[in-house]
Amino acid sequence: MISGGYQNQQGIIVATKQERLNFRANIDADISKKFKVGASLFVTSTNNREVQEGRFNQGPILGALIYAPIFRARDENGNLVKNEMAAQQPVYGYQTIENPVAVAEETNITRKGLRGTFNGTASYEIIPGLVAKANLGLQTYNEKYEYYLPTSLSSGNNPPYSPQAIAAATASALTLSTQNLLAEFTATYAKQFGKHRLNGLVGYTVQKTNLDQISVSAQGFQTNAVQEITAKGADPTNFFLNLPSTAGSGVPNTTTSLATSSIGFTGTGKQEETLLSYLARAEYNYDDRYYLTAAFRTDGSSRFGPLNRWGNFPSLSAGWTISNEPFYADWLGAASTLKLRGSWGLTGNYNVGNYNYLQTMNSPTGAVFGSGTIQTAFYSGPIKDQKLGWESTSQYNLGLDVGLFNNRLLLIANAYLSDSYNLLFNQPISAISGTTSILTNLRNSKIRNKGIEFQIDGRAVSTQDFKLNLSGNISLNRNKVLNMGGANTILVAGAERSYITHITQEGQPVGMFYGFKVIGMVRQKDVDNLAADNAVYNAATQSFPTGYVLKGPARSTASTNPLRPGDLIFQDVNGDGVVNDADKQVIGSPYPKFTYGFSVNASYKAFDANASFNGVYGSQVLDGQDYYLFNMEGSGNQYSVVADRYRSEDQPGNGQVFRASRGGTQSNSTRLSTFYLQNGSYLRCTNITLGYNLPASVLTKVRVSGLRLYANVNNAFTFTKYKGYNPEVDYNNGANLAPGVDYGKYPLARGYNIGARITF
Repeated sequence: MISGGYQNQQGIIVATKQERLNFRANIDADISKKFKVGASLFVTSTNNREVQEGRFNQGPILGALIYAPIFRARDENGNLVKNEMAAQQPVYGYQTIENPVAVAEETNITRKGLRGTFNGTASYEIIPGLVAKANLGLQTYNEKYEYYLPTSLSSGNNPPYSPQAIAAATASALTLSTQNLLAEFTATYAKQFGKHRLNGLVGYTVQKTNLDQISVSAQGFQTNAVQEITAKGADPTNFFLNLPSTAGSGVPNTTTSLATSSIGFTGTGKQEETLLSYLARAEYNYDDRYYLTAAFRTDGSSRFGPLNRWGNFPSLSAGWTISNEPFYADWLGAASTLKLRGSWGLTGNYNVGNYNYLQTMNSPTGAVFGSGTIQTAFYSGPIKDQKLGWESTSQYNLGLDVGLFNNRLLLIANAYLSDSYNLLFNQPISAISGTTSILTNLRNSKIRNKGIEFQIDGRAVSTQDFKLNLSGNISLNRNKVLNMGGANTILVAGAERSYITHITQEGQPVGMFYGFKVIGMVRQKDVDNLAADNAVYNAATQSFPTGYVLKGPARSTASTNPLRPGDLIFQDVNGDGVVNDADKQVIGSPYPKFTYGFSVNASYKAFDANASFNGVYGSQVLDGQDYYLFNMEGSGNQYSVVADRYRSEDQPGNGQVFRASRGGTQSNSTRLSTFYLQNGSYLRCTNITLGYNLPASVLTKVRVSGLRLYANVNNAFTFTKYKGYNPEVDYNNGANLAPGVDYGKYPLARGYNIGARITF
């Protein structure tokens, strides 16, 4: 088999695109009746034009939302307009943001990648039923990432081509090469005797991964003629040691060891990782009624030290097809099926990066000896845990499969309970040790996940001309930290701002939203009721001093700045009369109460149609963009709902959006609170496809055996109350301790496709 493909797709953000070329070839050969070989090759080349994600002054995604609509993208001649909004910053306090269209078009970010996968297999049947097999694989990936910020864009509120813009012009380049080698050697045995069937497997695998990368950056470009790092000379003064922030740009975060050199390299890194595994599995089936599977594997990873390198992971599963028993008398109807399943297994996690058990020396520094001459010296790096080892998860599963009406209706139910322990964590320690934390396993730590899943598949209609199939599923998962293993409560700043956003503590799920709970809004009547009895009230400013607590109708609250009508009321949890960090609490959950999906498949004669949907219910999203889009400070564009903000008692708005003011005079927008949590529930149509198969009479005329025409749309629509682009986001790229954050992420794209499938 030989296949190839070419794709050139424009992104939904201006100037972004991906060009993709792939080639694949497979070959299988029977050398003899017992000896078989095979080989496969898969090569993909990509050439991307990208934009940065994250902060508004780095990328156009959040920038396009904040950029005030009174400023132009282009002039009457179609030329880009720059520095309009940023130039007004000294007068009006606008954000120093450049035209996001100009940022997207003129910031040159490219990523070229070449990935190759090569596999070769050979198998030999030693005796009937016993087959030895070898599989050798190699996967390579090479990437060149280049970033160029030109002099033609503003730097802060300084215009393009100004001395500040010239000084800020930056070029960065990263070259990455990875190589993954895999060798698998297995022997399988299959035997059937009477009603008994037995299958067994033993094997040995070895995997080795090499990484090599180098990155370099420079500033101070006088011209944009050559928009890459090669425009700088070899003088090391042209280079600097820290790459500009590329959060969300896709630069691999893989370097754990960086070193500088006299020729201006910002980072070099080489890594090597190996994984050895021994495995065995046995399967037994009696008369298609009783099933038993037992497996065991032991894995050794170079990521752990010699004191604790190996992990043992057994598993056991069993099944019982009750409907195949002689005593089963069609309890659920004629031609029904009933099966019960159960399993237990232990799995391991070794995602801790390389070399974290090794004691290292820090970069060269200076030390004074004898006469005062400074000598080159090294000093010991942070202390390491020589017993660093596997994190393990133990999981129990119980399932039930039911088939009704000759399997036209299938019901599947699953329940599970899993406990993760010996958790891998950077444990804070006293700085007197020379470091502030140590990567270790938290002994006695335990996190529990439990849940249930249901699925239903049905052939609702099945006639010669018309068929209709329906499928649906729903799942519920709950997680809880049962034991922190002696670690303190974990607080994480999961958004771009410096404030804490998430908390992990015993008795709660991992990574819950953490901040202040809003319980109301200060109204003029609260002020009037208190003003007569409180000498501290300032009638001139209509406010109470810093730290003052409102009682009575407004419950209890305090602010770090004077309270005024229209301000949010934060809950005083401990009742001490002051709202501060002691009053922070769990304010929301990034986890849905349940997830679900369903699909519809139908056909009528030569026509077919199908649609698939998925969704979540009950989750919340921390929209980090709201720090700018919902702060009522007037520093940039805002959500349209701010028109319903509190203005006065005659114009109280919707009673939920606080008054407009500068951040320095109040704390409505500078504290993470429930105000900034949004409903993350959604229902999305992920795909709709329509197809038509040409009839045989037409196929005979065009001399093909099959021809199907089709059209589909991916991500057709989404129903949600979320104000951002996409409620299914994760700014922290899967970080367990800080989930559910949106901050300048690339929007979800809708794709349309039309095609033909021809069979000769």
